[in-house]
Amino acid sequence: MRLSLSFAMLLACFPAHADSWAPPGVQVKASASGAYLVRMEPGRRGLKPAGTTICRYDAKAERYTRSTAYVPPHAISPVDPVLAGNGTVVALDEWAQVGRGVVLTVHAADGTPTHRYTLSSLLGEKAAVAAPATVSSTWWRCGEPALIAGGHVVRVVTYDEGELRVDLRDGTVDYTPGDGRCQ
Repeated sequence: MRLSLSFAMLLACFPAHADSWAPPGVQVKASASGAYLVRMEPGRRGLKPAGTTICRYDAKAERYTRSTAYVPPHAISPVDPVLAGNGTVVALDEWAQVGRGVVLTVHAADGTPTHRYTLSSLLGEKAAVAAPATVSSTWWRCGEPALIAGGHVVRVVTYDEGELRVDLRDGTVDYTPGDGRCQ
């Protein structure tokens, strides 16, 4: 009994670090050229699925028209969506659960999922385990993701100031570890 009480008191001395997340809102992103827009509506776990709508600019009609809509794999909402010039959508992390489960998904302009990655499949098990973590999240990246190489590659700066590149065409992953920490 004393041992159990002592252990409980010891645990109370080391508080867990929790994250605080505001409810997600609707996210709208445009491709760099403006040819596509993506609108991501958050879901409510168990009540309403999240929704993704992609619109393409119709120059003749001088307006955007809906080209596709689909239910993404996110229960609530991705943290950071990125839209490529060809309508490909890259979604990073699940709202309030950064770095857990599937952390990066790629959907073609028609909504078809083309690539899905866990943190360990992107960084390797050793680097994934070394990323700073709280109760609900693993903080594996710094800043916002960016499209490079003509919009065909998503670039992410990792927690160790390394660089992750994922080619959206073939799914090739290239991770170069760093030796620092996010600032």
